[in-house]
Amino acid sequence: MINMKNVARRTLSERLHCRRILAGLTVLTIAGSLMACQVPVFRYALERWSSDEYRILVLTEGPLNVEHQAALKTLEGTPELPSQATIKVHDVSTTKDAFVKQLWKDRDKNSSPMMVALYPERSSINAEQVACSFPLSAQSVEQVVDSPARKEIIEKLSEGHSAVWIFLESGDSVKDHAALTRLREQLEKDTEWLKLPSPEEMEISPELLGNTKIPLQIQFSVVSVRRDDLKEKFLIDCLLNSESDLRDFNEPMAFPVFGRGRVLYAVVGQGISADTIRKASSFIVGPCSCQVKEQNPGFDLLLGCDWDEMVGETFISEPIPEGDLEPKLLTIPAGRAKR
Repeated sequence: MINMKNVARRTLSERLHCRRILAGLTVLTIAGSLMACQVPVFRYALERWSSDEYRILVLTEGPLNVEHQAALKTLEGTPELPSQATIKVHDVSTTKDAFVKQLWKDRDKNSSPMMVALYPERSSINAEQVACSFPLSAQSVEQVVDSPARKEIIEKLSEGHSAVWIFLESGDSVKDHAALTRLREQLEKDTEWLKLPSPEEMEISPELLGNTKIPLQIQFSVVSVRRDDLKEKFLIDCLLNSESDLRDFNEPMAFPVFGRGRVLYAVVGQGISADTIRKASSFIVGPCSCQVKEQNPGFDLLLGCDWDEMVGETFISEPIPEGDLEPKLLTIPAGRAKR
């Protein structure tokens, strides 16, 4: 008789092994002067990586009624969305778009208009992968636009936190408590163990560093989310749909988020361990060897934040030199330890 618990553990082990390879092996990066970049990954991402756009498709069969028109107007009028989402309405009774027709066919069997959010095209996820789908209503628009957890993530990243870990509870209080304890304890150790480069190493003046709007610091935090929290449905679906098998695991999960809302990857169950957490922390705090966003793993969350205003005009990082776009293989270094 097959022990399914062992099969699940083995599958999880394989998943985590692949992620360790992803975080530690060579990746494509940019040649030349970028090899000298000592600015930490999280800071370079905060200053230089603009938010990727989600695509929100509104699907309807025929004209929208008054209620649905009001919901669409609210969605289109949300001030934070234009820079982070494109919205397009499709009438499935007249469209020739095969992909849109298939989305409508795959819906729950009712004829009500719906919203379908697709992951950003520039992420490492399939461009046609559905992040989340909702019936079109005032309540669902509110869930897409904002949520308490996403507000907290924005607040912490804007305060200079190196990474915010989203802890997605499984619903099993014993598993959740154990995994959350492991995560918090290791992040405390990583805060003490890792160190930032000096201004001299980053080739900037201490005065410039002191004039930044957001402080440069090593600090990690955790935002816990219940899996059945309806206010967080959009966020939860975006996380769980980011990898094909995440919904197969009835386990707590942790997702490190850095920069302007970049999710690195998922860590699941017993994989929420000291070694795996430290590898993620080391990458996030390590020197930014790969400054080209599209050549880094992960995807952006839809956070609805004016990051340019949040970061301000004083940067400690330099932009990618124009014309210096020949890719080469370069190993991602880990963050350095305090002596």
